Amino acid sequence: MKKILFTIAFALFVVTINAQEVQQETIHSTEKPAKSKRLQSAPEYPGGIKEFYNFIMPKIQRSMSYSPGHMIVTFIIEPDGSLSNIKTEKGITEKFDERVREIISKSPKWKPGQQEGKPLRVLYRLPLRLN
Repeated sequence: MKKILFTIAFALFVVTINAQEVQQETIHSTEKPAKSKRLQSAPEYPGGIKEFYNFIMPKIQRSMSYSPGHMIVTFIIEPDGSLSNIKTEKGITEKFDERVREIISKSPKWKPGQQEGKPLRVLYRLPLRLN
């Protein structure tokens, strides 16, 4: 009986993600983000963006109930691959948004973006669609 209830509950709260457009902007420590600068090498999560979703989505699904909607989360991938300045650009509820930011903050290090062979700070914009 518990398995059936869990399966039904899980089916009702399935989260679908559409990684529509992941926008990246170069950030130099003393400058505002440069929107048009192309990177030679974009930042990458170990195993690719699908693996990043596989990392965050089960935790989001287990965290709490939410209303379906769209979220946009931004963060900076530092030259050492760590994440900083995790912010919700568009959220669902403050409590849910806070939990999503917390989950993203626990991400393993990324491969940083590079320009001319040098790692640099990159602003990453992550759209999430939650159904």
